Amino acid sequence: MSAVSSTPYGAPLDLAIRPSRFIATLVCGMHLVAVVVCTQLPLSLDYRAALILAVLGSFMWNSFLYMRRVPRRLSWSSEQGWRLIDHEHVSHDVDILPEAYVGPWLVIAHYLDGRRRRRTLMLGRDSTSADGFRRLKVLLRYGVPKQ
Repeated sequence: MSAVSSTPYGAPLDLAIRPSRFIATLVCGMHLVAVVVCTQLPLSLDYRAALILAVLGSFMWNSFLYMRRVPRRLSWSSEQGWRLIDHEHVSHDVDILPEAYVGPWLVIAHYLDGRRRRRTLMLGRDSTSADGFRRLKVLLRYGVPKQ
């Protein structure tokens, strides 16, 4: 056990995940900036309206996809490996790929699902508990403990 950590490095991880307000704010902000830029373009009103509708459609589609792709639960144990429970409450064994972005506010991890398709998991700091987010970052940064 580490002197800094209250839980051993190899202890199982079980995270309840909720959609992140931080990521939702980023998506809203990006689309809002795009709308503001579209209104200032030197185009006719028809073209600007079409661009704004396209941006709003993009916002709706990205919001829908984000809500569908946020898992309910993510867990790891040395016996079972990584397991993800999706928005439909179906459990999947996944293989976390080594390339991941681990930042103070955001974690982006890539994984292979059961059909060996590459997927992405984006978690904001507010997606789970502070301790769980910290432990996930440690596992992604340093890898899972070897037996």
